[in-house]
Amino acid sequence: MWTASIVSNDPLVRTNPERNTFYGFHPDPGYDDWYGFFYGDFRGQAGDSSGWIKLLHERYPEHYHWNFADNGWAVHGHVKQYIAYYNWTFGGQCGLGRYGFTWAPPYMADQYGWPVVDIYVDAIPPYDPVPRVMAATPSAVTFTWDPVADRGDGSGQDFYEAGIDRYDSWVTVDSARLQQATTTAPRVITQNVMAGETACAHVLAFDRAGNSSAERVVCARALSTPPMPAWPAAGRVMADPSPQGLAGFDAWLWLMPSPEPLVATETYAGVEYEVTATPIGAEWDFGDGSAARYVGSGGFGVAYPAPSSISHEFQAQSRSGYAIRASIDYDVAFRALVGGSWLGPYPMGGVTLPAVALDYPVRQAQPELVAIGQ
Repeated sequence: MWTASIVSNDPLVRTNPERNTFYGFHPDPGYDDWYGFFYGDFRGQAGDSSGWIKLLHERYPEHYHWNFADNGWAVHGHVKQYIAYYNWTFGGQCGLGRYGFTWAPPYMADQYGWPVVDIYVDAIPPYDPVPRVMAATPSAVTFTWDPVADRGDGSGQDFYEAGIDRYDSWVTVDSARLQQATTTAPRVITQNVMAGETACAHVLAFDRAGNSSAERVVCARALSTPPMPAWPAAGRVMADPSPQGLAGFDAWLWLMPSPEPLVATETYAGVEYEVTATPIGAEWDFGDGSAARYVGSGGFGVAYPAPSSISHEFQAQSRSGYAIRASIDYDVAFRALVGGSWLGPYPMGGVTLPAVALDYPVRQAQPELVAIGQ
């Protein structure tokens, strides 16, 4: 006999190498009883346990085979299989001892304990790969996926994992299958698309025993820049002293509320977008012919009673009020929900939003002589 190692993805091990090895050595051997002994994660029929189990009864000249599937037996993970037989015609047996004795039965391969065959079974598929969209443009979509692990079979010291062998992947556009490939690692796939077309990435993972994961798919369309949302007014101009200022003295100015990022969601061409406008500075028109431009949050001022970073001295009074105006500059970017993943942010340009103006009366201060103690 011989020793072999096999790897199977069939829990019943239909590729058992012992299946066709039963025969008599004598020209007229009569009949034999064959027995199998299993170490490891062997799961037989109800009531079976790892130990000497009668496999078949062979009568010459008919020759039989057996495998685990013949009796509904299964192997999970790793099993060492030993074979013994007893010839009833001649009262002979292989090795020392016989079935039913309390000491070690004979081994067909090696009476010193080496198994006839090591059976390694991994009947459980790998984890499912999860394809995702990496990027999208108006003319192309890019896909990839992360590596996955094999889940293995069996338990304890008899656990066996065949390991990941390969990935099969391809892209479909409408009904056409494109860019089909087999790779040992995840790959990046960029597919050109036209307006209105949908590209889908398909991927399966295989282990070294041939088990396949489920086919996973992600789809995406070409990505276009969405229209600019209709943004609200960027706060209100406030001043101190209030309700009127004094000529020749600084007026502190600020925006209320202080500008914060604005977020808008919209659907355009079948794609969900999230557009964010981030304030980056301000332009001030003080209404008396002077103006200033500020970069950063210092251009938004600070609410009274704190000293504001924006101040202005009006030189002359205006009973009707100076029209103080402010405009906030924003950088705008967008993200897009494509294939279940948010892509971006992508720049979208800038926008300037006006704050609600303030008509600010300014009075000329008049000195008065006051007699103390009169």
